[in-house]
Amino acid sequence: VLADRGLDGAIHALVLSHSMPVDVEIDIPGRLSAPVESAAYFAVAETLTNVVKHAGASKAWIRLTYDGGRLNILVGDDGRGGADASGGTGLRGIERRLSAFDGTLVVTSPLGGPTVVVMDVPGELISTQPS
Repeated sequence: VLADRGLDGAIHALVLSHSMPVDVEIDIPGRLSAPVESAAYFAVAETLTNVVKHAGASKAWIRLTYDGGRLNILVGDDGRGGADASGGTGLRGIERRLSAFDGTLVVTSPLGGPTVVVMDVPGELISTQPS
């Protein structure tokens, strides 16, 4: 799906496979390189999996935007909070994957929620046609 429909289509297909309601907003004016799209897709997929497994959330939201040569990704949920990137392997694995592209991951997750994971990945558009 990612290769054929791009990041937008792949994220929407991912959300359809989850039973939890997930709001999606994507504003990317074209396609990024395949490695950047792949890293972004798997970062969103892993983060959403963590929400389903650990957050006790009733809903989640995903927002992807592109500005100034950077892909900005936000994944949030209304769960119990307390997520910590230094504990476990899920968020650290995402952080390692993104760091290979000089990307970053910041987690805000106070006890009681909400949890918001913000990821940022540099990448130039290779096409100006939305996917």
